[in-house]
Amino acid sequence: MLIRRATVNDIEAINAIYNDEILHGIATFDSVVRNYDGALQWFNSHNDTFRPIFVAVDAHDKAIAYCSLSVFNPKDAYIGTTEISLYVDKAHQGQGIGQALLSFILDYAQKRNDILNIVAIITSSNERSKALFRKLGFAEGGEIKNVGVKFGKILSITNLYKIIHE
Repeated sequence: MLIRRATVNDIEAINAIYNDEILHGIATFDSVVRNYDGALQWFNSHNDTFRPIFVAVDAHDKAIAYCSLSVFNPKDAYIGTTEISLYVDKAHQGQGIGQALLSFILDYAQKRNDILNIVAIITSSNERSKALFRKLGFAEGGEIKNVGVKFGKILSITNLYKIIHE
């Protein structure tokens, strides 16, 4: 497995991973499948500085997981805080790919002076995801109960965060 910066050629594979979660999972509260144009807009909202997208690719250079750093809040004072998203293709889960990708992006963030804090907003019932982030040093930021409804279930979120630079 190789980890590299995402390119426009990865959009379809990234979108397939994300849309599968929209249709079958609760890791995202999105409920409408994202089309290619929407995925391209999302891709273009990231940049090559401190809001990148990285992919883990298989031997055929196909994205099997991705991790992005996104704007946490558009207000200027939040510029040093970024929100992290991490998704692994269902066929490749449980193989350490998510941990490798998360470790990679944390190392990337450490090398940048403009990233102060990374926030992960995780569905509270997603114990595997919360455990992974905690394992890599994310602290508990609190739970907000009953903030979403998906598949007829009322869902809560847990906020985790990692201070990158004081």
